[in-house]
Amino acid sequence: MTEGFMTKREGAFLHVTIDRADEGNRVTDPMLDGLAAIVDDASSDPDLKGIVLRGAGADFCHGRVQGTPPPEGKPNNAFEIHERVMSRILGVYAAFRRCPAPIIAVVQGKALGFGCALVGGADIAIAGRGATFALTEMPHGTAPTLALSALSHVAPKTLMDMVLTVEEHDAEHALASGIVSRLVDDSELESTAARILETLGGFDKTNISTCKRFIQRGLTLDPDTMSDLAGYTLATVRSRG
Repeated sequence: MTEGFMTKREGAFLHVTIDRADEGNRVTDPMLDGLAAIVDDASSDPDLKGIVLRGAGADFCHGRVQGTPPPEGKPNNAFEIHERVMSRILGVYAAFRRCPAPIIAVVQGKALGFGCALVGGADIAIAGRGATFALTEMPHGTAPTLALSALSHVAPKTLMDMVLTVEEHDAEHALASGIVSRLVDDSELESTAARILETLGGFDKTNISTCKRFIQRGLTLDPDTMSDLAGYTLATVRSRG
């Protein structure tokens, strides 16, 4: 078990829970590496059809632990800052994108800072109606560009509002702006997730990964190129032996 996380394989799905409820599930720097490794290791599993990400306790994730002195000493330049800190955070988002199976976030309570970005980086995000979302980096003297990179699909005005007001946005707003994909009563979070997994489990793995890749890349193309890619992608998938 990776420190700070509980993992459990159930059928074609890996369930990953951030397990620091007493600390608001704040993620330490070593946990960043751990989460990326969990996702990358699972990605090599030929039978994997999805990774379900949760937070233990009342809240999904309050973000990262702030102010931890680096064991290597203070970075000397921008390159060292990027290598020691930024690359570890970006590595989690990259692992989410690389994974051929969808990342499914099940969100209760607060999703703040890095926690909000994790939700943004997921392929499906189911939120309880009591969930709230915020980008909390500015009071710490940090422009949240890394989190914004994971929330690139969210309405720009919502992002600027979240960055500059640092206020928590309710789940209705999160749904309307694209942070989450589905909103349910808090009591229905797990039953909704189970129903989605049951449906997803019946689909062909290649079709699942093809849809993820097309949504990631194809939808950013101009209409003619996107249409060509759609046609040739489906033709290639259907030509499998």
